[in-house]
Amino acid sequence: MTMSFSRIVTFFSLSCLVATQSTRGQYGRNIQREHNYDFHKDAIVETEVEYIAAALQYAPFDDLSVGGQVVLEENARAFIKYAKEAREMGAQIIVFPEYGLTSLNLALPWEGFLAQTQVVPDPEDKEVPCEYTDVKNSSKIMKELSCAAKETGIYLVVDLAEQSNCSKITFGDDDPLISPSRDAFGEQAACKFYNSQVVFDDTGAVVARYRKKHLFVEPLFTPGTEPDSAATFETSFGVTFTLLICFDILYESPAVSNIFNLGVRDAIMSTAWMDQLPFLVAHQVWKGFTEGFNVNLVVANIYEPPKGFLGAGIFRGVSSEPEYYTYDTSSGTKLIVGRVKTKSSSPAVKRREIADTKDISYKEYFDPTQNGENYKSDLEHVVRSKTPHKQNTNQNMHQKYKHQNLSRYNYTILERTPPNYVFIARLCHDDDLCCTLAYSYPAEDPEDVMYMLVAYSGIVGHAHDLYLTYVQNCGVVLCLNDSIASCAHIEEAYFGDSAFRAYSLSGTFSERYIYPSVLTDSVQLFNPTQWNYTFTEKPTYYHASIDLLEEVNDLLTLSLYSRWFSRDPNY
Repeated sequence: MTMSFSRIVTFFSLSCLVATQSTRGQYGRNIQREHNYDFHKDAIVETEVEYIAAALQYAPFDDLSVGGQVVLEENARAFIKYAKEAREMGAQIIVFPEYGLTSLNLALPWEGFLAQTQVVPDPEDKEVPCEYTDVKNSSKIMKELSCAAKETGIYLVVDLAEQSNCSKITFGDDDPLISPSRDAFGEQAACKFYNSQVVFDDTGAVVARYRKKHLFVEPLFTPGTEPDSAATFETSFGVTFTLLICFDILYESPAVSNIFNLGVRDAIMSTAWMDQLPFLVAHQVWKGFTEGFNVNLVVANIYEPPKGFLGAGIFRGVSSEPEYYTYDTSSGTKLIVGRVKTKSSSPAVKRREIADTKDISYKEYFDPTQNGENYKSDLEHVVRSKTPHKQNTNQNMHQKYKHQNLSRYNYTILERTPPNYVFIARLCHDDDLCCTLAYSYPAEDPEDVMYMLVAYSGIVGHAHDLYLTYVQNCGVVLCLNDSIASCAHIEEAYFGDSAFRAYSLSGTFSERYIYPSVLTDSVQLFNPTQWNYTFTEKPTYYHASIDLLEEVNDLLTLSLYSRWFSRDPNY
């Protein structure tokens, strides 16, 4: 066990901590965030706007035996169906998942892959593909989606495989991947493929195209090079959005840059996110992004739990209202619709009023044809509650998890406290990162429950170290035993009920880009009204803290996960 830089400082009487908590309780969730964001002055407008957004968790059709074009058409047909459902529920904008059109099964050889791609016009031209008269396979889906947006009057945010300068290229069945030698000259070199987010406005026009910059094991695609501002668009209902795709959420470009430099307060994300315990589970990252950066996020993920993909939702960080999301292995395709309050950064845009709908704050739509269960097809209110069952064995787990390598973390086992006493644990690592935790164990807590405080400042590898990011992290994590390699392996063993109590976790960070989160061992977010995140800029560091206002039963992780973009190896 690594004990360097760590120590248990002292313990206090519970009555002292209760007095402190009572003082905090006077403010609760009304404590003002001290973000001190450097928003672009011209973009800051305190005009309040409310809109209705939709996000689709979707299980794509992926049978390539019928051909790549047919796969595209089947999934586009489903997208249009859900866009109409969302519009009937009052939605003004809907986002679809990454690889939702093509599925994860991209066709090879090249001729098959080409059939899965589309030509996307330059947004500056404001083309309306619905008006195309000469329709080729490379524009057929663009036309269908454009017509759907125009007919329904809803913004569509669609991720697709884009082809660029490939009209004169043909590939035979036996063609290998494009080689560097062939890619170095002539028309072959000009042909590029991008993983792109395309926005159709409520008239059917293409108003934004964002080519994914941070590809994640996607060798068929070329990274985008456009300025970050190209990943923004203004809507007719008075809201400016920044686009991002999947892995982008952990990078500065484009979304974080647009948030801090342009003052954008709303983000919209298409993703095929594969969960990684203990600190990079999909909705854990999404919640941290919105809470840490004080923005709203509408996000759609594909639904393939056995491969590690799950979730969708609306995370409303601007107003600190509860997030509304789905993370359920038995849910199948699911449409999420909800109201979002924000602050407009583009008041000159002529706004369309929200449709006169009944209570739309929390709605979801289950598709019985997708999940195989006999759900009602009418709209249902969602009842937020703690998951009634515990995770058990791997055989009963329907969700695949990857695990982060914590071997370079400093860690200390959180020793058991006497009843009615609170311990303060402190743990440090490189770059002056220090983490402080106030915690206690009740007398009745089972002794086989073990928690660790972890701290790390350094490089983290993803996808077998193909991608390297620099992070700083203060965390508390549930472990199977005294080995850090056992932490958060919830699929390997049964965890009994735990009443371990964390009161606050704080840290000193070198950068301001922090993703706070609280996750239970049923892999659900802890009620956001029961914890508070504060952030303060100091002369030589940034101080961040999570204060838990109520007990978190069955805590899995408590985390302040920070990114230090400028120290990424490839920055």
